Order: sequence, then C-alpha cells, then structure tokens
Amino acid sequence: MCTSTGDRNPPQDTSSGPGGSASSQASNEGYNTQRTGQGAQYTDELNNSEDLVNEVEEEEMPEETEEEYQTKQAVLKASLPFVHQYGWTKKAIVAGAESLGMPPMVHGMFPRGGAELVFYFYEESNKELESYLKQNVKESKEKDEKIKTGPFIHDAIETRLRMIIPYIDKWPQAMAIQTLPQNAVQSWTNLSRVVDDIWFYAGDKSNDFNWYTKRVSLAAVYKSTEIYLIQDRSEDYTDTWNFLENRLEDVVSAGHLARNLQETNTVLSEGAKGFCVMTRNLLGMNNR
Repeated sequence: MCTSTGDRNPPQDTSSGPGGSASSQASNEGYNTQRTGQGAQYTDELNNSEDLVNEVEEEEMPEETEEEYQTKQAVLKASLPFVHQYGWTKKAIVAGAESLGMPPMVHGMFPRGGAELVFYFYEESNKELESYLKQNVKESKEKDEKIKTGPFIHDAIETRLRMIIPYIDKWPQAMAIQTLPQNAVQSWTNLSRVVDDIWFYAGDKSNDFNWYTKRVSLAAVYKSTEIYLIQDRSEDYTDTWNFLENRLEDVVSAGHLARNLQETNTVLSEGAKGFCVMTRNLLGMNNR
C-alpha cells in the first residue's frame, strides 16, 4: 500500500557503471512537475514521440491558429454523437460540422480523417480519467486513508474502459485505426499516458527497472481487457471486470517472480532491460 504525494516523484537512476545515466529534468504540460533519472527518460521518450507526431503534422499542413484549433475541437466534439451512425470516419466529422452550422468542406481541416476523431476522444477520456484519479487521491488524503494499490488500479482501468462503452459497437474500428502504421506512435503515446497516470496517482515510488516494467505490464493488462470488453455480452460487462481482476493478479505474481530472479541473478535483469530498450526503439520511442 502507498499513497500519492501529489507530486510526481521520478525514479532515480542509481546505476554507476558505463550504462548509468545522470539525473535530468523534463517538464510536461498537465503534470506540473519535474522528473529525473529513469522517469525523466520515460517522459522524454513520450515527448519525443509527440514531437515526431507534431513534425509529421507540420510537414503535411501549416501551423494552425488558436481560432482554427478551437474550431477543430468544437467540430470533433460535435461529431461524437454521429459515430454510431457513420463510425470513426470523415462522414461523422462532416455531420458534426453541419450540426454546428458549418459547411461540409470543413472536413478538409482533418487530413487524417477518422483517426483525428479517435484521438480526440482518447485524449479527452484520458483527461477525464486524470481528473477522476486526482479527486480520489484528494478524498483519501482528507479522510487520512491510505490508498490500496490493487483496488485503486482496478478501479482506474475499469473507469477508463467504461468511457468507451457508449461507443462499444464502433470501438473495434477505432482500435483498428490506432494500429495503422501512421497512427502507431500517437496511439502508444496515448496508452502510455493512461498507465503512467494510474501508477502515479496510485503512489508508485519505484526507482529502478520496475518503474518501466510496471507500466509495460499495466499497458498489456489494459489492452487485453479492452479486447475482452468489446466481445463481452455479460450484464454490465461483469465478465470483463473479472477478467481484469485476474490479469492484475497475474501481474502481481509475475512481479514477485521477477524480484526473486533479480535477487538471485542480476544478469537476467540486465538482459531484460536490454530487451526492453530494444523493443522501445522498435516502437519508435527512442530519441530521434
């Protein structure tokens, strides 16, 4: 058990060998904090991914003004009710624009079509989750209660996944859009934000390789539960939440095993770290 301090305390890289990294700082809007060591590396990697997305967008279209940005946000928000009819497509965006009294050609503001609608919804849902977690932590502090990490994480993932239920009939299409090569970087960044927020507000204070493995493991749990959810036909998706509980227990068991292995064989730990870095590079999370 642990409680969130309200500050993002980054994991410290304590390695002293050639592979060790010096403490660094990274600012990230929405987090209002500074991270150092391995946490800073992780944040930098997320920021690099976002920079890559931004670079691609800048190459495809000129920089938008604040007015254009606000217009796009309004159109995307108005488009969500039309997802049930048209899916995550430009048709839904056109319908949303027309509902605001805008001409159909406004869809030209969205060169990536339905992907922009998917990412708008995903990012807004992430913001809603973060507000929910902040409130939970605040209430726990006011009651002088310690946060129970397991139930907290279960509740956080369930809360986030419930946000897609209103669009469950079209969510397989959204998931497919996110897996397209041109959308992979932003999709991974959005998922990383979800798991990082959950671990932070759960009070994670790990300062070693576990900082990475916790987030990768939770991302795997989230995605597997998401896939289960879209196929679930049980009342109130009870089977999905049971599935989630079982997967979280698996992660805990795997975590205990990993710690035991690390205590008896540090070579395995270093090998796993190298594999993780290689995988991260293949996913486009490396510095560019």
